[in-house]
Amino acid sequence: MDPNYRLNGNLIQRVEAPVIGNLVNDELGKLVLAKLNERFKGVPNIEFTREFKKDQPITHSNVPRVLAIDQILKEEGLDIHVLSLEEVVRYQNAIPERGTTYSDTNSVIIYPKEGSNEDLRQKALQLVGKSFTEVPLVVSGLGVERADNNLGFTFTQTDHVLVREAPYLTKDCMVALNEDGKLVESDQDVSVWIPSDQSGLRRLARSRGLVVSSSSDGLAVSDDCGRVQLFSARGRSD
Repeated sequence: MDPNYRLNGNLIQRVEAPVIGNLVNDELGKLVLAKLNERFKGVPNIEFTREFKKDQPITHSNVPRVLAIDQILKEEGLDIHVLSLEEVVRYQNAIPERGTTYSDTNSVIIYPKEGSNEDLRQKALQLVGKSFTEVPLVVSGLGVERADNNLGFTFTQTDHVLVREAPYLTKDCMVALNEDGKLVESDQDVSVWIPSDQSGLRRLARSRGLVVSSSSDGLAVSDDCGRVQLFSARGRSD
């Protein structure tokens, strides 16, 4: 893949912001889907079995698909990645279709208590060098590979794993970025929904409108409104 590839497709660009775009079925989209399907051939809810028209947005975002795509983009040496939670908040006005779609971030949330997706919760803790946590953790950059379990995948280590403590994920609230670029509870910006029991390992996704949800434990659930949304520090030159 050409490392100078620049995001195309359904884009909204602001002068002061990098480019945020949907992954579409163009040169990059075809490459990513081919590599993902090779790794997860026959795995329900991860392999893409539907066909997309030229330049159509890739739909049905879910956690294993998005983490696999993020991993492939890094392996290709591209300066493009799946949006992080912080980028969703920082560049909210540049997100295409934000009122009618959802998109998974490149992160998952680990809650202190055992719960949903417990095997994956334990695996994620192991990969970040912990046996337990006393506060919710946002973990981005995990890799995925196929596995013989009910979801068809497990987490793997990469060179891009990043862990942030997230005390704001203990109640429904609003969050904003502080001067250090960290998310903190606020009285403005973006709403966050959390599970009532605060347990297990959950997806971190932008819901329709501009709400971040950590309440869903269905890591492989997806629908037509799902988008794979990418961040690039560079736009197109044409």
